[in-house]
Amino acid sequence: MSEAEASNQAIEPYITEDIDTNDYMEATYEHEKINSIGVNIEFDEDDINDETILGKIFDTPDDAYTFYNDYSFLHGFGIRRDDTIKNPKTNEPFRKIYVCNKEGFKRMDKNDSSENEKKRHRDVRTGCQAKIRITRQEDGKWLVDSFNDIHNHDLTMTPTKVMKHRSHSNFHRSIEGKSLMVQFGEAGLRPSQIKKVVNTMKTSNVANVTSKQCADVLSEHRKQHRGKEFYGLIKHFQDKTLVDNDQYFVVDLSDDGYPRNIFWADGRSRDAYTKFRDVVVFDVTYMTNKFKMPFAPFTGVNHHGQSILFGGALLENEKEETFECDFQETHKQWVNSDTIEQFEATWEVMRTKYELKSNCWISDMYNQRIHWAKPFLNDTFFAGMTTTGRSESINSFFDGFVNSRTMLNEFVVQYDKAIESRRAAEEDEDFKTMNSRPVLSSVHPIEAKAGQCYTRKMFDTFKKEWTEAITNLTHETIGKTTVESTYRVGQLDVDKKYWRIVTYRSLDHVNVTCSCAKYETNGILCKHSLYVMKKKHVKELLSHYILPRWTLNARYKLGSASIGLGEMNTENGVSAYTLWCVRSNFTKLIEQARDSPLEIQKVNTLLISLLDDQTNRKKSMSLENASQGSCMGVSQIDMMPQLSVRDPVGPTTTKGRPKLASRIKSSLEAPKKRTCSYCQGLGHYATSCLKRKADESLQET
Repeated sequence: MSEAEASNQAIEPYITEDIDTNDYMEATYEHEKINSIGVNIEFDEDDINDETILGKIFDTPDDAYTFYNDYSFLHGFGIRRDDTIKNPKTNEPFRKIYVCNKEGFKRMDKNDSSENEKKRHRDVRTGCQAKIRITRQEDGKWLVDSFNDIHNHDLTMTPTKVMKHRSHSNFHRSIEGKSLMVQFGEAGLRPSQIKKVVNTMKTSNVANVTSKQCADVLSEHRKQHRGKEFYGLIKHFQDKTLVDNDQYFVVDLSDDGYPRNIFWADGRSRDAYTKFRDVVVFDVTYMTNKFKMPFAPFTGVNHHGQSILFGGALLENEKEETFECDFQETHKQWVNSDTIEQFEATWEVMRTKYELKSNCWISDMYNQRIHWAKPFLNDTFFAGMTTTGRSESINSFFDGFVNSRTMLNEFVVQYDKAIESRRAAEEDEDFKTMNSRPVLSSVHPIEAKAGQCYTRKMFDTFKKEWTEAITNLTHETIGKTTVESTYRVGQLDVDKKYWRIVTYRSLDHVNVTCSCAKYETNGILCKHSLYVMKKKHVKELLSHYILPRWTLNARYKLGSASIGLGEMNTENGVSAYTLWCVRSNFTKLIEQARDSPLEIQKVNTLLISLLDDQTNRKKSMSLENASQGSCMGVSQIDMMPQLSVRDPVGPTTTKGRPKLASRIKSSLEAPKKRTCSYCQGLGHYATSCLKRKADESLQET
């Protein structure tokens, strides 16, 4: 509506209006001034009528809207913003109209017809004429110059129903409501969960929010980061580096600035790796983020047998190759084979049935079977976990924090929250171990020593084996010498072919081995070995059978002892991991000495001396060697201001968790080509081979 059209509208006759040279409406009568109308304005309903509302002055249009909305709440209807009229010279609004939410009628699409009728919602508008109009004055205030309070529909008189009108159901549009929803969303709650929490927290005079309203607020919030997600991810890591000197992250960028691979690990995760690095699971089957980049957590096992995270990676997408459903079951049987014989027999069946060639990905898996197949890893330490079991456990844990719409910048924040949750569980177990005593099932010193050393969970595992050893087992002697005895150990009610062979040696120190290989794989002595040790009158659990990783000494400590290099040094040079260990020790030294000026002076003097030694050493080296010797790992992107980083182009097709079982194709695998097993031709299989069909036809004739 233009200003000329608006000026033709009838104004109440008892108001004299003049339009000055600045095109502002100026009233010539005295009026009541209303400032800073609150959201829950209180006024006497009996004192409000046409005459008291006409002529009211508001500081801003929002104040007028709030006043009219509160008025409508008391009178049983809702309102909406209708029209804004602008000054044609300045293009600034000078008149606004707020109407009953049942004003007008629903617009009909000209293309709609009885033959092409869309599903429409029920009509809620009745053409109601109730409204309030405000006009801007020369002093910038807003005057109510028109008010109609006559409705052509029934009013909603029940407060609990009135608040369901859209203008009153506005908590989700308020700053407080949006802030709560975003906060809960960042904590990993789904819209349906956010709805329940918010509705529990709000006051009774505020309408309940819906799941859709929560989802809309989260969607609006995400739009603010659209196109800037990758930048936000890097910024998150850089901010963490300011408070965590041992935080490490590296980003692999394409030439165009798109992320290909991202890896990160904070200081505590790296500290955990120094203690529990004997078992690491790297799984790339999990994919929950907006761009569908496979997420690969590096998972380990702590001193309580809990899953822990050493770091995380978002990887470049790889193409997928879908399993055929007749293939899945056979593949599962093959992977889960218990013996080498069963593994090899299932492989032959699968290779023949599905005509597997030597250059396909599954043949590569077979060729590397000694590194992953269970029958070949019977004596390999796994800390009591299976590869798939631990990965599925950690993946299901992340499901509570992220989903398929999680943005990259949100993903790393949620990862940190998942980490904190795992660490809280670890600290809870630490507390329970330190503040309780084990309940022993015997008075034997072997069990007593285990109770003193192991954490609560690990002692429970040991106790189960020990109880079996002293109650249910028996033995047969197979061989015996002065330094070595061999026994077959098992239960009387079990076939002897399932009994285990235990060898006991007592030369320099006691050594017990069992064919079940439980100690080699889990790090806890088995019931068979414990049975023999008891029979041999061993007086305590020997220290070399107590792995430090299962004791409370492996727990995380602030300012913990220095990290030894030992296994970390290599003949090929200094690794980034070794550098981190040295740097971590240096940081801990500074932290320990910072309370004493004298100790800090000692540290500084020592450092100056070491620096002088390094300077002299460098002078004797060639420029090339000096350049190589100065290379160090980078823990953050210092060149961020010069970098042009971009979000990934879009969702990628990867393995993830598709509706049908599938796998990620190896990046080393050559593209699969159709090869006919009948004619050896390319581009088709034997089932559609023309030569085969022709030969079969000749044979029939």
